[in-house]
Amino acid sequence: MKKQKDLWMVVVDVMWDISKMPTRALWNFYKTILPYVLVFTLLCKIVFGSFIAFFLFLSIGVLVGFFAFGLIKRQEFYFYYNLGYTKKKLLKVAFLINLLVGTPILITILILISFIFGDFKLI
Repeated sequence: MKKQKDLWMVVVDVMWDISKMPTRALWNFYKTILPYVLVFTLLCKIVFGSFIAFFLFLSIGVLVGFFAFGLIKRQEFYFYYNLGYTKKKLLKVAFLINLLVGTPILITILILISFIFGDFKLI
């Protein structure tokens, strides 16, 4: 029976993997999926409000961006595979970058939208 890794060990493993490989391609992948994640988050803000949109951005936003990338730019996965990145590794690194870099970007965007349009939601 395998012991399940706790979150801290997963983060340490991902950071160790990142430190051993070139990061320019990983950053480029995150910049490619970020527009899909932001569009999903803004749609969630319109429907559910800021707090739930922020939670969805942190939890499943990267999955939505990864899925959209797979639908629209499926052939580019071969580029990352040739560099030695599997889909699983790309997803883990994108999730980590989303937590560290994407969160301040989203907070800034949500504050600007709230100042310009006010707090609005459909539900």
